[in-house]
Amino acid sequence: MNEADLDLDRGYVSCISPVARTLLKAKIGDTVSLHTPVGIQQIDILDRYPR
Repeated sequence: MNEADLDLDRGYVSCISPVARTLLKAKIGDTVSLHTPVGIQQIDILDRYPR
């Protein structure tokens, strides 16, 4: 796995991937926009992981 990769099937997200950088800035209650190959995805932050 490259340091900038993610593998959602296995639950792996590199801490320097664009997905992780977006999620690390978010707080519970936020809605974040992720730019993906299929378009912009809106994600509601409901909880933090790990607890």
